[in-house]
Amino acid sequence: MAKVNTTLIKYSGKVDEVVHYTRFGRSYSRRVPKEYNDRRSEAQLKQRALFTARQKTASLMGMMLQRGLTKEAHAKGMTEANYFSRLNKDCFVYEEGRVRVDYERLVVGTGPLPVVVVMGCKVKKGLVEVSLYPNMEDSRAKGNDVVHIYAVGPKVGVCELVASTERRTTMVSFELPVVGVETKGRKVFYLYAIVEAASTARINTLSTAEKVVEWRHRNINRRVSQSVYVGCVTVR
Repeated sequence: MAKVNTTLIKYSGKVDEVVHYTRFGRSYSRRVPKEYNDRRSEAQLKQRALFTARQKTASLMGMMLQRGLTKEAHAKGMTEANYFSRLNKDCFVYEEGRVRVDYERLVVGTGPLPVVVVMGCKVKKGLVEVSLYPNMEDSRAKGNDVVHIYAVGPKVGVCELVASTERRTTMVSFELPVVGVETKGRKVFYLYAIVEAASTARINTLSTAEKVVEWRHRNINRRVSQSVYVGCVTVR
């Protein structure tokens, strides 16, 4: 790479095999490499696939992670997406050129509040019914803590808050997210529960697009519980 000391001529662009550009007020020239070190080895492909899968999943679950991981992520100087990737590294497995995600083991929320216990999950007359054990024996548990249940459909690109109920509730029923009519075949949704303190539970989370509009928005440091995997529901 060569540095051009003249201020009379500003170089920019490619001429033959030489690229000219300006950076911080100085002009530079360098040759275009004849070969790029991109051998697409199995190890490289694996790392790229795992990274892409973790980022894609974190992006899909963004509004849920904003509720469940914000406080812990910010305490560590990380974004929710990066903290999610660190917590769930072992849940993404590269097999035969594809990445398999272990949705049952994903951690999408973490904090000091005690969890609720899921006693059962079933579909009845078009509604999903979830039986909960409030776990009120723990002194940190309050009856007006709120249990949020999210439905995540990776194939249809959906992550939606489907129910919010007080901890003292033992049964909650809800409808699954409505997806476009163009979606054919079976639709698989993974359900997760996060308990949140009543003081912030009613404050909505925002999508990326909504954050751009609501420029005053700041992520709320919510007191939550460890996330609980509720179950997998398949509908047609």
